[in-house]
Amino acid sequence: MNSLRQWWSLPVDYGWNVAYARSQQALHVTRILIGIFCWFYAAAAAIALTIPGLGDSGSARWALWFTVATTLPLGLAWLIGGWPSWPMSVAFVLYADIVLAAVLLTVDKPSEMLPMAALFTVMGSYVVGFHGPKLFTAHHLFAFVTVAALYTSAMVNDPERRLQTNLYLVMLILVMFSAPLICHSFLMLLRRDATGAFYDPLTGMQNRRGFDAAIGNLDLRSGADAELAAVVIDIDNFKAVNDRFGHEHGDTVIRLAASRILELFPTPAVTVRLGGEEFAIVCLAEVDTVIDRSEELRSRLSESTDRSPLTASIGVAHAIVDARGVAEDVDVLISRADRAMYRAKRIGGNRVAVYDDGEPSVHPVDERH
Repeated sequence: MNSLRQWWSLPVDYGWNVAYARSQQALHVTRILIGIFCWFYAAAAAIALTIPGLGDSGSARWALWFTVATTLPLGLAWLIGGWPSWPMSVAFVLYADIVLAAVLLTVDKPSEMLPMAALFTVMGSYVVGFHGPKLFTAHHLFAFVTVAALYTSAMVNDPERRLQTNLYLVMLILVMFSAPLICHSFLMLLRRDATGAFYDPLTGMQNRRGFDAAIGNLDLRSGADAELAAVVIDIDNFKAVNDRFGHEHGDTVIRLAASRILELFPTPAVTVRLGGEEFAIVCLAEVDTVIDRSEELRSRLSESTDRSPLTASIGVAHAIVDARGVAEDVDVLISRADRAMYRAKRIGGNRVAVYDDGEPSVHPVDERH
């Protein structure tokens, strides 16, 4: 029971799953395959309409025609559109399950349609890949109720084929429930352990690998063109802190700096410890807001009540980007923010500098008019 509770309570971030797939270049291929599979559903329904006896009743023909009419444009949307948001993804699962159940339950030959319930496994594979235990359970409960209704109808209306119907039921249990449950549980545990490889153990912030995977979340939270900002932070003279107070205190300082960064740039901003005493932030926000928060962060890092007050050089860069391709612009902006940070450091540190895209140089914020 304890293992079951752990499985049920496993947190699942749909956006993170999508972003990870994007970082591995798997998302584009997966989206194309889903679109093609939608068209296969349409083809199957169209073929069923031509088979004598399968689509004779009005409700069955309506369900089959509805499947053809909706899965064709849905497949096209998957092929040419972007990846859906979490609510749209859940709606896609509900649509596919309900339409399939409608077809299976309205056709007049339940004993012949019972093996077709294995098609629930196709949507089950999608749920396993991108969603968590709760939607996985809901999907399979719905599939179980549909199969139970089909099985009951077949046993009552086609008694001479009861042995074959029971064989179909055993096969469906193996195909629809046993294997997916094992795969899902194993995948969830692997995903939980794998997330540890995306975070810096000292600060709890994302490391560079986690940062690259999380950037895709910004696409999901945006609409049309958006203002993207990058911030690079480097603690000034951090080696002196280690030399004077020791590395243990240096680790405490790094953790304190990370906590103040996270306070001022909370989710959905993407934060990362690049290494040592250097951090970066990427967020969809107006540049003036980002500059103000960066100035506040600079002030917070040098609080006089700290055992070893810090100063930091902070670089900011910004650009208007296509929200569907945010990840492609991040590296450029990080590089520009890094150049701004080094400019701030060269002119004394303890300040924020902004990369001006219209000029070949940067200037400190406190020199702006």
